[in-house]
Amino acid sequence: MAVTLSDIAEKAGCSINTVSRVMRGDTRISKATCKKVNDIVESLGYVPNYAASSMRSKETHILGVLSADSSNPFFAELILGIEETARKNGYHILLMNTEESQQNECEALRTLTGRHVDGLISIPLYNNKETTQLYQNLPMPFIFAGRKVLGLENHSILHKDNESTREIVQYLVDSGHSRILYITGPESISNSLDRLTGYMTALKENNIVPDKSLIIETKGHIDDGYSALNQALKLQKGFTAVVCFNDLIAMGALKALYENDLSVPEDIEVFGFDNLDISQYMQPRLSTVDVPKYRLGEEAVNELLRHIKDRDLPYETKILDTRLVFRESTKRTHRFMKKK
Repeated sequence: MAVTLSDIAEKAGCSINTVSRVMRGDTRISKATCKKVNDIVESLGYVPNYAASSMRSKETHILGVLSADSSNPFFAELILGIEETARKNGYHILLMNTEESQQNECEALRTLTGRHVDGLISIPLYNNKETTQLYQNLPMPFIFAGRKVLGLENHSILHKDNESTREIVQYLVDSGHSRILYITGPESISNSLDRLTGYMTALKENNIVPDKSLIIETKGHIDDGYSALNQALKLQKGFTAVVCFNDLIAMGALKALYENDLSVPEDIEVFGFDNLDISQYMQPRLSTVDVPKYRLGEEAVNELLRHIKDRDLPYETKILDTRLVFRESTKRTHRFMKKK
């Protein structure tokens, strides 16, 4: 039989209201009483009835989280930041993966709305009419972590996708490269569009006419980088550097270059994006863009909680800094590129 608040109150010799206040963290209750009640709670193995509590308070203390790709380590670190920050603030998370699918994202949004989560953090698709309409009609506050949705950009916490890619290309141009292969991510997400814009802008700023044959779109996985690089070599595009949408693509590209007896960085320089932990253990170690993944999760939760507490608080886009990390896949190998 389940232990009740009444059982705890009887054993502690106090009222049910006092027990309830202790369990809510009411600082007005004496330390002695708090210790006594908490010791009894632990000894009896009491499990709170969150459903009943949420019905009374109209709050679930659960945050819905929509992750985009369960195979990408980037999101694991981001979600760790979300979960640990939520826990510190007395919240749990309910996680659902969309795998970059519009149908999955719509179903997840409907499910989390039905679960009455207090707020939502999403890693969304960029421009889909159905998902955008669902976000617009959400009854709870929501934040986009690391991405944006067309028309709802003010709900986003972003990192410098465009600017960082421009810095990469500028470094490569300054190093003498003019034929720079770019392997993109899927066009359905904002990061891909912003990073591609950065690539194109940097070329134009250096009076290099962009060559569309040097741009290959992928889904952003390791095997995509491997296939794209082999495709480019087969077509003899004459590139001398490769910029990749993310580190996973770069890892596949490095393997393809190795198998084709091309030396990195002597023959071809390679740059990734995200600074996954594994990127420093590649051979050669991968130059990349450091994105503050854990902090992105922290900021998303903190911003969401501000909007949960104040529903009238205006939303505004926030942008986190990134920095270039130079390792062995580029000729320049000192660790961080200083901002100009």
